[in-house]
Amino acid sequence: MLNFKKEVLIIYQNTKSNGNFFILPNDIFNEKMNPRDFIVYSYLKRCADSKQQCFPSIKNIAKNCCISSVTATTAIKNLSDNGYIDIAHRYNGNGQLSNLYTVLKI
Repeated sequence: MLNFKKEVLIIYQNTKSNGNFFILPNDIFNEKMNPRDFIVYSYLKRCADSKQQCFPSIKNIAKNCCISSVTATTAIKNLSDNGYIDIAHRYNGNGQLSNLYTVLKI
């Protein structure tokens, strides 16, 4: 059972998910994140699997957060610099494949 004193539900409803939701800790509001970083952190949390990992492109992050690609890149860098996410650059034989983001606990 969820402890609602420690977690807040963020509900996203759209035609694809039809009622899916994800959880953000209440403590996120104590972090004093700027809105840009908050929305990108929230989106990465939404995309994350059970290992808290995901690999959306900057283009998809920007599109889904209604921000520019430059703003998304800045937010990702800031989240990484401040210890909210880890970034693993993934490569194949032809160059960089994608970034793997691990969302860290607050």
